[in-house]
Amino acid sequence: MNTQGIVKMMQEVSNAAIDAKEELCRLDGFVGDGDHGFTVERGFKAVREMLETETFGSPKAVLDAVGEELADTMGGAIGLIIGGLFTGGAEAIEDKDTFDVEDMRTFLAAGLEEIKMVGGATEGDCTLIDALSPASSAFADAAAAGQDLSACMEKAAAAADGGAKATADMVAKKGRAKFLREKSLGYIDAGSVTMATIIRAMSEYVKNQKA
Repeated sequence: MNTQGIVKMMQEVSNAAIDAKEELCRLDGFVGDGDHGFTVERGFKAVREMLETETFGSPKAVLDAVGEELADTMGGAIGLIIGGLFTGGAEAIEDKDTFDVEDMRTFLAAGLEEIKMVGGATEGDCTLIDALSPASSAFADAAAAGQDLSACMEKAAAAADGGAKATADMVAKKGRAKFLREKSLGYIDAGSVTMATIIRAMSEYVKNQKA
């Protein structure tokens, strides 16, 4: 993908995240304030507007700007955490005209580490890490097997979806849900669904470009 391709991909990601508002609020309502969808909507509406009005010199610049915009507009820790996927991932990739399989592998892995550092969570804590971590691993495995970007992203998206669903079997250790302890069992983490939505939208964009 070139720079404009990354812009278009992030526009599709923004649309998908905004469209998920009601479902994210519903999920968050079980264990939190029920406003996660509104927070996500606010951040990605700002991203969508930013992408329409600014120009970028490279894929790295696009992704970094997305992360900064999310951190600035979503508010609180969640903005820094979701934004961390993009700022942390962007920092790790080369500043060049194209974005390929290796760039995406690096982006996902570095974004995951950034989120862990910012949020202090790890796998099994019932957070969005439980969607992103398996997605990053699945992408890396597919890339190592020589699969193209579309196939790698499809594997990542499926893993993210599965990881999000698996949070229903975890006791929350971060966020408001941690105060519920075992009562948080049985509920899918809203943040993990947000992350799975992001990865799935990336995958759908890449697949449609290949078709």
